[in-house]
Amino acid sequence: MGPPLAAVRRAEEVFADPDVRELLLTWHAQKLPLLEMVDRLGFSQLVDPELRAAIEGLGPEEVAIIRAAVVEEIDRAGTSGSATLPVDCGIAKVTGPVSVTAADVDGRSVARVTPEQERSI
Repeated sequence: MGPPLAAVRRAEEVFADPDVRELLLTWHAQKLPLLEMVDRLGFSQLVDPELRAAIEGLGPEEVAIIRAAVVEEIDRAGTSGSATLPVDCGIAKVTGPVSVTAADVDGRSVARVTPEQERSI
C-alpha cells in the first residue's frame, strides 16, 4: 500500500468542516448516491474511471456500512472541528473492485476499504 488516494485525502479535508458534515448528514438521510456527493462537493476530477467503477460497484450492504460510519462520526463530533473521516482506505491506486467491511477502531465505527481480492483470501 502507498499513500492514500487523492480523493480520500480530499474527502478527509472537507469532512473537517462542520458545514460540510451537516450537508453530508442530510445527503446520507436522503440516500444520495456516493458519487453524487463527490460531484456536489466539487472533487469529481480526483475520481478516476477505475475509482468511479469501484464505487459504482459497491453493494447496498457496503454503502450502508459507509453511511452508518459517517453518520455516527458526524453525530459524535457535533459542530466541533474534531471529526475524522471514518474510512480506512490505504489503497494507493484502484485497479479493480473493492470491498467495504465494518470495523471498530478505538471505539469508533469505521468503513474499511480493501481490494476485493483481499476479502476472498
